[in-house]
Amino acid sequence: MVRILIIEDDEEMRSLLKDFLAEEGVEVDSVENGSEAFRKLVRETFDLVITDIRMPGLTGLDILPGIKKLQPEVSIIVITAFGNEEVRLKSLNRGATAYLEKPIRTNRLKILIQEIVSIKEKMERR
Repeated sequence: MVRILIIEDDEEMRSLLKDFLAEEGVEVDSVENGSEAFRKLVRETFDLVITDIRMPGLTGLDILPGIKKLQPEVSIIVITAFGNEEVRLKSLNRGATAYLEKPIRTNRLKILIQEIVSIKEKMERR
């Protein structure tokens, strides 16, 4: 089963993402900030991390290199309501697999997750 960690400080958005992904049949866990994410990533393995960029304390951009250091194989989708080309490039340069701007279109997120999981499965079979 695919395991996803959501890092999102907005409780409503975190809940919406968690509910949507659970309905898609994946195992979902969530935290509200980067510090909590690191504590979880040290103890548990995930296939995919979805992180917001703007959060109190450590931002999504701040935590990207640390996530990749803890779990080099994990895929990361960065989401933000305050995106631009510079933020997109920084995200990708720091280890993000994909970048989405809010409001998140659930159909786009679903397709993106399916693509990432499919690629990972093909890589693992080699």
